[in-house]
Amino acid sequence: VICVFFFNDTATTEIYTRSIVGSVRCVQETGINAEYMGLFLIKDLMLARIAFKKALAPQARAFAAMWPPIRGTKIVQSPEEAVSCIKSGQTIMVGGYGKLGAPFTLLNAMQKVDAKDLTVVCGVAACTSKLSALRGLLEGKKVKKLITSNIQENELILDLFKKGELEIQLEPMGTLAEKVRSGGFGIPAFYSHVGIGTFIENGGVPTKLAKNGKTILAVNLAKQKRMFNGQECLLERTLVGDYSLVKAWKADAKGNCVLKLGNRNFNPDMATSGKVCIVEADEIVEVGALDGDDIHIPGIFVHKVVKSVPMPHTCMIQACPMGTGEVKAKRESMAKRAAKELKEGAYVVLGNGLPKAVEHFMKPELDVHFVIPETGILGGRHLPLEERTGFAGDLLDGALQPQKLRKNACIVKASDGFAGLRGNHMDLFIVDGYQVSEEGDLANIQKAGEVLPSPGVNIDLATSGTKVVVLMEMATNGKPNLVKSCNLKVSGKKCVSKLITDMGVFEFRAGKLTLVEVAEGVTPEQVKNSTPCSFNVAADLKKMALQIKSSSHSLALSIKLIEQKLSLIHI
Repeated sequence: VICVFFFNDTATTEIYTRSIVGSVRCVQETGINAEYMGLFLIKDLMLARIAFKKALAPQARAFAAMWPPIRGTKIVQSPEEAVSCIKSGQTIMVGGYGKLGAPFTLLNAMQKVDAKDLTVVCGVAACTSKLSALRGLLEGKKVKKLITSNIQENELILDLFKKGELEIQLEPMGTLAEKVRSGGFGIPAFYSHVGIGTFIENGGVPTKLAKNGKTILAVNLAKQKRMFNGQECLLERTLVGDYSLVKAWKADAKGNCVLKLGNRNFNPDMATSGKVCIVEADEIVEVGALDGDDIHIPGIFVHKVVKSVPMPHTCMIQACPMGTGEVKAKRESMAKRAAKELKEGAYVVLGNGLPKAVEHFMKPELDVHFVIPETGILGGRHLPLEERTGFAGDLLDGALQPQKLRKNACIVKASDGFAGLRGNHMDLFIVDGYQVSEEGDLANIQKAGEVLPSPGVNIDLATSGTKVVVLMEMATNGKPNLVKSCNLKVSGKKCVSKLITDMGVFEFRAGKLTLVEVAEGVTPEQVKNSTPCSFNVAADLKKMALQIKSSSHSLALSIKLIEQKLSLIHI
């Protein structure tokens, strides 16, 4: 039905024929599955027909694609039709963590849309360019600004930034998750203690370079600070977008969605933070087929649903964190010592790199909840290589390594996982370090020579107030890593509780660096000669105690495969 309203004001006919407020359902034969909205302010019926046929029809079709049906199904026939509404200069909220739960089908369809200068918000963009969900948009030069938490391994993003073709805004991952969640809930800003004492508070990190790759055109700005309950906090403005692109496992015609395991991550919050939410689903079911108690994204937030195109499951294999020879022996001793920090019933976050190996040296009977806030796993375990046959790729850790669930584990969205950190509900963080100062400052977000920091989860961990244990070698290429003052960007001030090195163990007792254990064959004098820091030596100095019981079989298999220099395994 076409609703036609007759007015005598012909002078405004040309303008108002493009106004959209009524409802028009196109017949199926037209090949367009959308509800058109139209108010035709025209003088007579003949003029209405002419206006619709010659002038309005193309605009109506384009405009209709921007708006979902008010009644009936929200299913559209193709991903290209679903994203045809997106225009240049708009902000796109992209769900998923790296490739886990990413809306590849919609993002691939976006390559065919005539839209550029987009602002893209995503949880992380640090996976290699070949595995990046944003690869097509970036190669097509459609993205003007990227807001994310980590770009460390993405050569394409770094190259575009160096050429001055991409603006990058980096946020701590937990802060980013909360910015998206709060934005979707209509909260314009909030205060958080995460980032105090770092570049997040002080600003000055380049966000935009000139085309010569050297001239800095813009930097992140210092943030407003206030005191709450004796704690300094930063003002964080929330994030909202014009469109959300998210991935679901199952969805019905009304837009209700179920997400599978670790694919939840950033998807539910991205869905609510866009004015229009477009969902791609592996399976589209009839209304009523989904239990209302199982819904992760309610249909009220969803405007369009389209069928996903199946993607192959891939898992990244990181470089072996243990190394070989003498280096391997040193790092293994550090991981074994760190395993003694694990306590019964504790909730523990293991950072990427060497800390991931700590799990392999814990007592098998020990009941420890390993938390992976990035992918929302509360109670995960490393999945050994011998158990990966048939692995579906729905459970990955922050480094995109396969995981399995404990019997008492659960899955939450990313913002809830980080709420456990920010709210100080965890017991222990074990992370790696590039530098530690004698006052307990930690630097592990930017190596010397790197263009940009990669805050990821490290700033969230370092400023949470939970006990932080750092694994770090005393020196790298002859340069000490335990220093008087960090010259690399810090992730937290006075946040280190314990430092485990290849030469010994330090604690910060009453704010003073204290050597409490030394490695086999190492003397306190040798430790003093390896660092410019001044430190106390504990009266009850002990030998470095190692955790000797381990589930080393799976670790040995992992190291064997990694040392074959495989960069990618298809499962």
